[in-house]
Amino acid sequence: MQKPLLTLLLSTLVFFSFSQGSFIPMGSDGIGYLERLDIKYGKIIPIEHTADKPFHRGTAAKIAETLLLSNLRFNKVLQYQLQWLVDDNADWLDSLQSRSRKPLIKVFYREPASFAHVSSKKKGLFDLRFNPIIGANVGYESLNGRFIFTRSVGLEVRGNIMRVFSFYFNATGNSARNPFYVSEKATTGSYRFVPGTAYWKDYTSKPFKFTDGVDYFDARGYINVNVLKYINLSFGRDKFFIGNGQRSMMLSDFAAPYLFLKFNVNIWRFNYTSIFAELTSQYKRGGDKLLPKKYMAVHHLSIQATRWMNIGLFEAVVMNRSNHFELQYLNPIIFYRAVEHALGSPDNELLGIDWKFNAINHLSIYGQFVLDEFNFKNAVAKNGWWANKWAMQWGIKYIDIAPGFDAQIEVNIARPFMYTHGGDINYSHYNQPLNYSHYNQPLAHPLGANFYEIILNLHYQPIPKLSLNAKYFVAKVGDDTIVNPAITPCATCDITNFGGNILMSSDYVSNVQPYGHKKIADGAAGTINYFQLLMSYQPWHNIYIDAEVLYRSKSTLKSINNPQTGNSSFMINVGLRMNLAYRKNEF
Repeated sequence: MQKPLLTLLLSTLVFFSFSQGSFIPMGSDGIGYLERLDIKYGKIIPIEHTADKPFHRGTAAKIAETLLLSNLRFNKVLQYQLQWLVDDNADWLDSLQSRSRKPLIKVFYREPASFAHVSSKKKGLFDLRFNPIIGANVGYESLNGRFIFTRSVGLEVRGNIMRVFSFYFNATGNSARNPFYVSEKATTGSYRFVPGTAYWKDYTSKPFKFTDGVDYFDARGYINVNVLKYINLSFGRDKFFIGNGQRSMMLSDFAAPYLFLKFNVNIWRFNYTSIFAELTSQYKRGGDKLLPKKYMAVHHLSIQATRWMNIGLFEAVVMNRSNHFELQYLNPIIFYRAVEHALGSPDNELLGIDWKFNAINHLSIYGQFVLDEFNFKNAVAKNGWWANKWAMQWGIKYIDIAPGFDAQIEVNIARPFMYTHGGDINYSHYNQPLNYSHYNQPLAHPLGANFYEIILNLHYQPIPKLSLNAKYFVAKVGDDTIVNPAITPCATCDITNFGGNILMSSDYVSNVQPYGHKKIADGAAGTINYFQLLMSYQPWHNIYIDAEVLYRSKSTLKSINNPQTGNSSFMINVGLRMNLAYRKNEF
């Protein structure tokens, strides 16, 4: 019985490999459901390339559909997760249908995941779907007795024509007063930002007596074309994630969305992705002006070596030209280091490898290793040369410890000066730093560099519509210190650069010797503790009622050269959201 079933499943996957469609948004429950299926049923249905996120809707629909049509038995929670994937990606179904038992006035929510949709009578000709986006969250922070909130209203539209051409559009208007450790990113320092957001305005409230709120408009959209059976092109504005962990040391979704062109080839055991992007270089906030640009090119080759082992090769380069992309990096099949070297080595390049090993239908071991710069002679000498820059990740997931109960532990490490790059004329012809950032935000790990971190995440779904999540992480960081603290105002102080702030040019090593950086988290030692309990109940598809308890602290060793003081806060939040991912500020 198992062999016919296996043949059926594999044959189905071969035939639907070209149906990809738009992406499942990052932060959606569907991402986690598909990762669980990869661990649990990867030997039957090879969901081969989970490091390349977000996933395509067409692939998600067919995986869930194939499992539901098989003779496998599932518990109530897993059955719910598979049906959730079917409903959420109903426009890409072949055999099953998604239907609501009681549509709203017989017009709206005829399918659980779509407020309204229009499709051709002839199946597969065209499909168009609309969903409102609503989010409201209110809470209290113990630090200074702060009232905190977020508010979002918007619209999501997606569609496809003959399952060859698809498109996606998402726009929201947002207002927020974030927790203090988040809001200070937008109110202090030279290079300010709101995490995950591009342009924003200050927001004040006289009734609630605060001036540190933010107001911003977030718009994402792209088109997606299946050029050939195995080739897919996407163009638009969004963001991506490379990796199997909570964090990514390669490319994460922490920063703001960016303009991109994505080229993807998926054939046999290989998935090859090229991303070409226009980024916003670091800038100081002021009046309306054209912000400085830089550009990024990324290659990621994912190889399913066996049914339980996946290996990935990664390279990325950040460049700066006079408002144009370096055309030589448009070659989708080339080693970027060779091109960068031939150009005179003006750009910032990263090289990396990632891996994932699944076992016993419950366990996944994953990790990443990324090099920024490397000198073998200095590495062997163990002299702590500042420009030997690398980052590493190790992680373990174990699903169904008990039914619906999963655990994950992850370690992330980044050497001082990782992701940084020079900003003077010797490194960049146009005097813009080529650090691995976008809109003043790290493109990889939110903490930047010069840290090590341990994360423990526990997830439990006891019944289909209820999920509980507990997360704790501790991070050791090394902050910069002040050379001449007697000077006031301190905006004119000299800073000792210990390599944690990736926006500070790595040429600026004043008062720091080029050798001796043997210790990670060197500098003004700090410790971040973060503990979160989150409960989400889903009474209807993609409508959530949330309750959160959060504690976050940062302690630091205060000295004459480190005037920073630690702080800690306790937060409690409740909220309602519709077709909106839960907003995370995990740093």
